[in-house]
Amino acid sequence: MPSVGDDVAGASPYPASTEHAPLSGLDEFLIHNAPYPVRVMWTPDGQAYERVWFTCQDKVGELLVVTGLAFYPNLGTAEAFAIVNVRGRHTTVRAHRRLRTDRLDMTLGPFSFEVVEPFRRWRLRLDRDLVAAATGHEVGYDISWIDTKRPVFRQLGAGMIVRGRAVSPVAGYDGFGRQEGTVDVGPERFVLNAGGHLGTRDHHWGTRDGVGGPGRYMGMQHPHSGEWVEFADFGVWGDHVLYNLGDARKGSGTLARRVHRMRFERETHLLHSGEVDLVFADGTVKTMVFERLGHQIAFLRCGLYGGPNGGTPDGDLWHGMAVAQGDEVVVHAETFDVTDPDVRRRLAGQDQHHCRITCEGEVSYGLVEPYDTMCYDVSKAGVMGFSLLEPDA
Repeated sequence: MPSVGDDVAGASPYPASTEHAPLSGLDEFLIHNAPYPVRVMWTPDGQAYERVWFTCQDKVGELLVVTGLAFYPNLGTAEAFAIVNVRGRHTTVRAHRRLRTDRLDMTLGPFSFEVVEPFRRWRLRLDRDLVAAATGHEVGYDISWIDTKRPVFRQLGAGMIVRGRAVSPVAGYDGFGRQEGTVDVGPERFVLNAGGHLGTRDHHWGTRDGVGGPGRYMGMQHPHSGEWVEFADFGVWGDHVLYNLGDARKGSGTLARRVHRMRFERETHLLHSGEVDLVFADGTVKTMVFERLGHQIAFLRCGLYGGPNGGTPDGDLWHGMAVAQGDEVVVHAETFDVTDPDVRRRLAGQDQHHCRITCEGEVSYGLVEPYDTMCYDVSKAGVMGFSLLEPDA
C-alpha cells in the first residue's frame, strides 16, 4: 500500500521533543486528573480508544459525507477515514500511522481535524492532491462545521459485564450542526451552505469491543443504534435528546424508550424506511417517519467498524489494527457502486442510511443506523421493540 508524508498544518501549539516521551507539551500545564502523562491511558486495556466523528448530508439525496479520527493509546496506532457517497458512488479513504506523543496533533496524512472554537466550530479537511497521489482517487473536502445543538457530557455502559469481563463505560458528547465549504469528487464540486447541509458529530472515549482486530471482538452489537436527526426545537441522537445552543432548558434529555416499525429491501434485507415512536421522559409520544434517499448509505465497515459481518470488505481491517510501519503514513482508497444490490449485500454491516424524516409535520434530513441485516432478523422476530412493516420495499 502506498504511503505519503504527514501534513504538519494544524499541529499542536505546544510542541515538545520526542526525547521527553511519553511526556508531551501539554504535560507542562496543570491539567492532569490521573497520575499519568496526558497521552497515557487510565487503563491498560488494548481496546482503549478516543474518537471524533462527523457527518454532512444534503437535503436532496446527492451527497453524504462521514469522517472520523481515532487514537488507540495502548496499541500505539492512529487512523482516519472518510466516506463520500455521491448518488450511490461510495468512495472511502483511510489513513493509518503510529500514534505520536503529541495528542493535539490531529493531522494524519491527507486528513486534518481542527478545533476552531470549542463547542462551536471545527474545520475538517481532506487534501485531494495527497489522496490522488497516494491512491489515484480524486476526492477531497474543506468543510467548516458549525454547532447548532448543545453538546452535553454523559457516560454509557457503566458497570457492564460481558462474558465475565468488566467493560468500562464510554464517555463523551454528541451534537448537531450545519456545514459550509466544498467537497470535490472527480470533476464535480459541491458547494456546502448552512441552509442546505446539516449533520451530526460525536466525541467518545473509553473502551470499544473489537478494537485491535477480530480476535478482540466479544460479539457486542446492537441490531439498531438509532436515529441521528435534528429538528428546529430538539435533536434526537439515539436515545439522547439535545437542545439548541442557548436554549433555556438546561443540559439534555433522555428518551424513556423507542418503538420501531421497519421496512426492508426485498432483495437484500437492508433497511429502507420505517416509523419510530419516541417516548419522552414526561410520557409525551412523537412519531417519526423516515425513508432513505436513493442509495445514500455510508457502509461503516469500509471505515473500519468491525462486527458480526467482519471488518473492511477487502482485507478485514478493524479499528486500531497496525497497518503503517515505522514512521510511514499509509493511505488507501476504494470506490463501490452501491446502486448494485449485490454490492450492498457484500458491504452490509453497521450502516448509516441518509433519510428524509418527518415528525409532526416538520421535515428534516438525518441518519438511521441499523446493523444490516441483523436489524431485519430482530424486526421479523418482533422482539426488542421492533416489528416489520409490510410489504418489503
